[in-house]
Order: sequence, then C-alpha cells, then structure tokens
Amino acid sequence: MARKKLSERAMEAKGTKRTFTLGIPRQLSVKKEEISTFEKTSLYVPTGNLITKANGFSKSKYSDDVLISEDLPSILKAIFKYGDVDKRYGENGLEKDVERQQIIVYTAIVCQKHLLFYQRSSPEDKKKKGRFIGDARLQGELSVGFGGHKTSDDISFSREELVFLRELLPAIQDEIGTMLGLNHGFFKEVEEEIGIERQDVKDLSLLGAFYGKWIDDPLLDIQVHWVHTGIAAIIEVDPVMNDHLTFRASEIANAWWVPLKDVEKEFEKRQKLWLAGRGTRVERWTEVMIKEFIPRYRKKFK
Repeated sequence: MARKKLSERAMEAKGTKRTFTLGIPRQLSVKKEEISTFEKTSLYVPTGNLITKANGFSKSKYSDDVLISEDLPSILKAIFKYGDVDKRYGENGLEKDVERQQIIVYTAIVCQKHLLFYQRSSPEDKKKKGRFIGDARLQGELSVGFGGHKTSDDISFSREELVFLRELLPAIQDEIGTMLGLNHGFFKEVEEEIGIERQDVKDLSLLGAFYGKWIDDPLLDIQVHWVHTGIAAIIEVDPVMNDHLTFRASEIANAWWVPLKDVEKEFEKRQKLWLAGRGTRVERWTEVMIKEFIPRYRKKFK
C-alpha cells in the first residue's frame, strides 16, 4: 500500500520539533462556565424555497411519491440563499415542521466498480457489539447511504472561519459560511463513519436531489422523510490511498461490496427476502438511489 502524501504545511511542521513558550501579559481569572444542555440542530431550507419546479423537481419515473431534481446548481443556490440552522426537537422543532426541509447529503461509496451495501445496527446488537447509537427510525435496515444532519457546529464553525470576508463581503458572509459548513460537515461525516479522509477520495459525484412523499407509518402525523431532503452523492475511494474501511459496530452491523452491474439484482433479492419474512428491509432512500441515481452514475464507466 502506498504511503499517504503529507501536505506542504504538514511537512514544515514535521521538520520543526523544538518549541518555547511565552506567558501572556497578565493572568486572567478563570470563571466557571455553565455547561449548556446538549441540543440537536440541523441546517434547513424553507420547503417553499426548495421543493419547486423552478429547482427542477418532478415526479420520479418509478413512483409518484418521489420527487427528483437533477438541477443541482439551483438546489445549492437555494441552500446558499435561504439556508439556516435551528433545533430539531421540542417546541417548534424541525422534526415536526413540514414547512422546513433538513438537508442531508446521502453518500454512497464506490471502489473498483463495486458499491458498498451495509446493514444498520439495532438495539438487539447491543450485547455483542456495544451501545446502539444509530437512528431508531432506521435501525436494522439495509442501506447504501451515509450521511447526517449538518449541525450548528458545522455552520457556525465555517462562518467564524471567514475572517477576511467580514470586511470584503459582509453582506454574504453567512451565506458562504452555510455552504462551507455543508462541505465541512459532509467530509467530517464520511471520515467519522467509515474512516475515509479527503486524500482517500478519488472522485466525488453530486448527482441531484430527492424528496419522498410516501407514508411508512400511518400512525405518525408527520413521516420522517417529509421533513428531510436528500442530496445524492457518490464517493469513489482510491484503493492506492486506502485499502480498508473502518466501521463503528454501534451503528453498522455488517457491510459488503456488490458489483455496480449487479446492484439492482441485490436490491430485488433483499426485498424479496424481507417480504418473505426472512430478511431486513432496504431503506426507502436507498431504493431512490438505486432506481434513480446509480444507473446514471454507472454510465460513466461505459
């Protein structure tokens, strides 16, 4: 396996080991800070500014309950212009508000013309694989997509980093920070979930966006996918830079590779087993990826 290349800045740091310290002009008194209660947050865009014909959304070829857009520039412009962050739960939380769409970059992993499938962990795996920390609404399901909410940490971090834009482009500092936060959160997720760093990525394809209107649980007033919009992405891993993936057993119970040409067959096989009571369901967003976006991606190899 080839050694990973160090950046110019990393090479400079490696060659300078000696250090010295200098005290600050005066000692500051340390005040005990209150630790704020942890609150889950997410980047969102008002539904009326996102799920529109102007942004390219139209019915999918395979289901009237799935809206697809290949107009990614318009989608990203809407996020750039209208994106903001709010809490997910509690009074006026995003999880109960269909008028605001939480943005999820739903990322599939490809290497050597193979697509990565995996099964999410469930509470039943706790004894043998550790504490279950996955989304309870998706537990145990089969998937090809990785990704999560872009939090206030992602967005605020990126906005604070734009030191020079505060003077140069103050009017759009927050908007640019939103887009950089989306980018920052995206790479942070794949690194945390499967150990892929930026230098391991051979290619990144953004294929479009999708939104589901179906009903999974009639007992719920608001379905989970009614308040989320997915951006379909595919990362191609460079086998020269990284020859293995690392999974957290608390979130992923099993994983396997499927040749791109056999992805639809794998999906149909797994769904038949589930309907027969001998397997686990393939999650809905993965079905969208396999039926709408994987075929378009596969054309690049022909």
